[in-house]
Amino acid sequence: MKIFYTTLITILLVNSSTLFAQSKSYAPEEVIDQKFGIQMYEALNMMLGRDTVRNDENGYAANGFIEDFYSSGQLLHKGFYVDGQLKIYKNYYPNGTVERNFRVTDIKKSKMSLYYSDGKPKSEIEYVETEAQKWTDYYPNGNVEFVEEYHKSFLYYIFKANYFEDGKAENTLELTNKKKLIYSQKYYHKNGNLKEEGEMKYNKALFDYERIGTWTKYDESGKAIKKVKYASGKVQSETDL
Repeated sequence: MKIFYTTLITILLVNSSTLFAQSKSYAPEEVIDQKFGIQMYEALNMMLGRDTVRNDENGYAANGFIEDFYSSGQLLHKGFYVDGQLKIYKNYYPNGTVERNFRVTDIKKSKMSLYYSDGKPKSEIEYVETEAQKWTDYYPNGNVEFVEEYHKSFLYYIFKANYFEDGKAENTLELTNKKKLIYSQKYYHKNGNLKEEGEMKYNKALFDYERIGTWTKYDESGKAIKKVKYASGKVQSETDL
């Protein structure tokens, strides 16, 4: 395959199934969403099953490396295209730091890394074919905000957790019995002490997680204050301690 470089000053997404058309320039506010970053190229991501096609300046499906720029001349995007769709690419903030980096790790797997404008990690996502199997989000201070990992079947979690901004766990769900699909579930107070803990079971028929067995509730000091018994997600009895 012949590899060539084409400088496109701007691109405009016409719709989700046709092409990118050329235009004159991109101001940062036109391409950067304050919450989601630079998403305009996601429709071209062949590994995630997107169907938009980008054409080159001659009207043919783009192939090889292509670079796009901000109106200031700063690099916005560099990607490797195959038949008009992206296989690997990097997007950049106007200050030159990487906004996201997508790369293929094997024939079925790929990885997306997203960053804040100061270079700190924002998200790490690992895909198997078109599905996200592992996902980690970070707060702007660098601490982990959220983590989830699915079983290879994508039917249920192996692990899932949320964290407070200071890094302390807010809640965790961890698979402890693979055969019976039983989990350890814990909730925490903001001071780091346990708030509630017990077991969950994944119900394949309902595609949901249900509380089972005896759960314990704690006050902010960590003292156990109540026992609650569950069966199939329903409260059977409660006992104050």
